Amino acid sequence: MTMCNLIRILGVAIFLWAGGAQATDVINQDKKEYKIRVQGEGKLSISSYTVRAGGSIYGLCGYSFCTFEIPGQKVAAKKDGRLTIRGGKFVK
Repeated sequence: MTMCNLIRILGVAIFLWAGGAQATDVINQDKKEYKIRVQGEGKLSISSYTVRAGGSIYGLCGYSFCTFEIPGQKVAAKKDGRLTIRGGKFVK
């Protein structure tokens, strides 16, 4: 393996690691499906996602922070955060 190939492989590995560590994850511990609305850092657009009962969604927020909403609750989280839904509420 040449030095150039080694540097390329390390660069790709660092890129993949950094990308995965920079987005909010939502873990649903309830036996109910939820529709999550996500708004990034003051942006006007709002994205909607569905997390299945007992399921997870990874990488929902690529901004510095986002607002997450399920029926009856709204919370803010940083892009490297992790939110858990338990008992119909977000738990950090």
